[in-house]
Amino acid sequence: MAKLTLTFDNGPHAVWTPHVLDVLKARAIKTTFFVVGRRLLLWPELRGVLERARDEGHWIANHSYNHVYSLGDIDRDDAYDVEVKSTFDVLGDLAHPDRLYRPFCNAGIVNDRVFKKIDVQRLQEDGATIVFFNSLPHDWDDKEGWVGRALDDIETRDWSTIVLHDIAGYPDNVDVGAMARLDEFITIALERGHEFVQEFSPDTILVERGKPLQDIGFLMH
Repeated sequence: MAKLTLTFDNGPHAVWTPHVLDVLKARAIKTTFFVVGRRLLLWPELRGVLERARDEGHWIANHSYNHVYSLGDIDRDDAYDVEVKSTFDVLGDLAHPDRLYRPFCNAGIVNDRVFKKIDVQRLQEDGATIVFFNSLPHDWDDKEGWVGRALDDIETRDWSTIVLHDIAGYPDNVDVGAMARLDEFITIALERGHEFVQEFSPDTILVERGKPLQDIGFLMH
């Protein structure tokens, strides 16, 4: 039996985030939503969706403001203010008190362009918690195949922190409907004896409330 932590990036979305919430509520599963800040300014009515998520016990977190470039690819020292602080400001009291942040990694590319050193320094000074991942089933570009890929991947470790997307598609606000199969994934995982938890697997917490827990030199320049 493995532990599974579901996380959802890129939302909120007017249709798919409520769908995800309905599925999770029926299964009594709690998760984290990593929000793109700009979406709340473009569609302010989506704040109500996040309020529902918060009220149902899910954690609300930061996944950048624009979701276009990794912090390490933004050649300006105020990238933290533009992409991270602005999203925390937009989230306000919806944000988890540990200031959970997941960096944009350009379709899961993990290299030294994720951060600049100054970005990590600012995150630590701000008392943020950097949450990474260890399972990436590519739901955004394969709305059918992601379920089988995720089920295979979670068998390879004792605890998976899985990245899914309540708005999975490009360009912005175009979705592929991948979360239509969320309940199927959960059903099979439970049948196989796996347990869903809200906490993140320890290997994916890089910085906790400003305190470095792991060497992340490979993610920054």
